[in-house]
Amino acid sequence: MIDVEQAPEAILVSNGPGELYTWVKPILGELRHRRPELKICISLIPCQFASGRESEVARTFGADTVTTPLDFVRFMTVGQKPAGSWASQSGFVLSLGGNTDFALQLGSKLGYATYRYSFSPYWNRKLRRLFVPDERAERKARLLGAPKSKLEIVGNLVADAVEQATPPSRSGTPHIMLIPGSRNAFALYLIPFFIALADRLARLYPEAHFVWPVSRLLTQETLHAGIAGRERDVLGGSAGQLREKMITTAHGAVIEMIPEEDRYKHMHAADLAVTIPGTNTLELGIAGVPSVVILPMNKPEIIPLEGLGHWLSLIPLVGTFLKRHAVRLFVENLNVPVSLPNQFSGQDLMVEVKGKIAVEQVIAEVRKMLDSPAERHHRRSRLLAAMPQPGASQRLVKSILDDLTVS
Repeated sequence: MIDVEQAPEAILVSNGPGELYTWVKPILGELRHRRPELKICISLIPCQFASGRESEVARTFGADTVTTPLDFVRFMTVGQKPAGSWASQSGFVLSLGGNTDFALQLGSKLGYATYRYSFSPYWNRKLRRLFVPDERAERKARLLGAPKSKLEIVGNLVADAVEQATPPSRSGTPHIMLIPGSRNAFALYLIPFFIALADRLARLYPEAHFVWPVSRLLTQETLHAGIAGRERDVLGGSAGQLREKMITTAHGAVIEMIPEEDRYKHMHAADLAVTIPGTNTLELGIAGVPSVVILPMNKPEIIPLEGLGHWLSLIPLVGTFLKRHAVRLFVENLNVPVSLPNQFSGQDLMVEVKGKIAVEQVIAEVRKMLDSPAERHHRRSRLLAAMPQPGASQRLVKSILDDLTVS
C-alpha cells in the first residue's frame, strides 16, 4: 500500500458537470496510465451553478479521493483538511473549471505548483503554466498579460472524452438525441417542450428512435415535474407518461431515458440532435452530429447566465427584471452565436433557433436536415473538419510531469 504522505498528489480542481465529464475524466485517465502511483484527488470548489450532486458524479471516475466545496472552505478558513486528502509532501494542482483563484489559493496553502487549462485564458502570474486549446485562445492570453514562456497549446480535452466511446446497437431511424440540459431551473420548462417535439416528430417519422441522456444533476423533483408538464404552458410543451425509463407522449411516441455517461455512444450513432447551448454542443460537434440548438427567450429570466447575469436575478424586487434584460442584451442585441462550434469556428456549423420560439419552428429546422441526407452529410463533414482532434490529455499531462521532473 502506498503511504499517503509519501505518494505524490495530483489535485484536479473543478466545479460543474460539463467540466467533470469532458476535462477531469480524460485527464484522470491519462494520469492513471502514465503515473499509477500518483494519489489523485478531485477537488470541487464553490460555484453558483452547483446542483449539490457534483460529488456523486466525481466519485464514479475512480479518483482516490473527492473533496467537496465545503471541504475547500473549511481548509481555507480554519485549516481543516479532509480525511485522506491534501496530505502528501509533493504534488500539483490543476484547475479544470471554476474560479482559478480558488485553485491558486489551494496550491499556495499546500505548497504545490498550480496549472490551469481553460477556453477563457484568464492569466494570473502565480500560475506555473496556462494550457489553452488553440491559437486563438493563446493570442487572447498574450493580450491579457500571459508570457509566452508560460503558455502552451495542447488541444481540446472534449475531443478526448468523445473519442473513447463506441456507438450502441441502433433500434430506429432516424436516431434523434434530445438534450434539455442539466440545470434544474431551466429543465423544468424545457422537458415539456422536448416531449412535445418528439410527439410531433414521431408522426412524421414513425420509425424514429428518441433518446434523452439524463443529467445526473437533475433532481427527481425536476424530472417528475418536467415529465408531468407542470410548466408546459411557458414554452408550449406537453406532458408525458413515465414508466421504466421510458416516456410515452400523448400520441404514443417513446423517448428513451439513457444514463448520462452513455451519451457519447449515442452521439456516434445519432442522425441529428436537438439541444440547448452548453458544453454538449461542443461534444456533438466533435462527434459530427448535425444539430439544432435552441435558446428560448419566451421567459428570459429562467436562462442560466454566468457571472453577473446570475447574481442580477438575486436582487430583491428588481432582480428578475434586470436579468431578463441582461439575457436579451447578450442573445439578441449582440447577436452572439450560442453554440460552441459556431463560436469557436466563426462558421454556421449548427442551426441556431433563439428568441421567442415554438415547437413548430424547431420541427421545421429538423425536417430540413432529416429530409435531406445531403444536407446532413454536408453539416457532418464540416463539423468533423472544423472541430478539434483528440490528444489534448496526453499532451497536457506529459507537459506537467516533464515540468515537475525538471524542477
